[in-house]
Amino acid sequence: MGKTKVVGETGSYGARYGMTVRRRALKILRKRHEKVACPRCGKLVLMKRLSVGVWMCPSCAYTYAGPAHAAKA
Repeated sequence: MGKTKVVGETGSYGARYGMTVRRRALKILRKRHEKVACPRCGKLVLMKRLSVGVWMCPSCAYTYAGPAHAAKA
């Protein structure tokens, strides 16, 4: 498999969709996989996305509404 230094996770798209779209998608994917402080317990964890805009803390099971693509406390 080739190197995906520039496009990272979006390298699976290959030459499709254009570079601008893949960079936007990469930005969203990187934000989505960041650790966020839980608004209830305060732990720095990787939130679990239950559905669009609904996030859950895996350590305390606190469920809250937030942005669609990236969890924010």
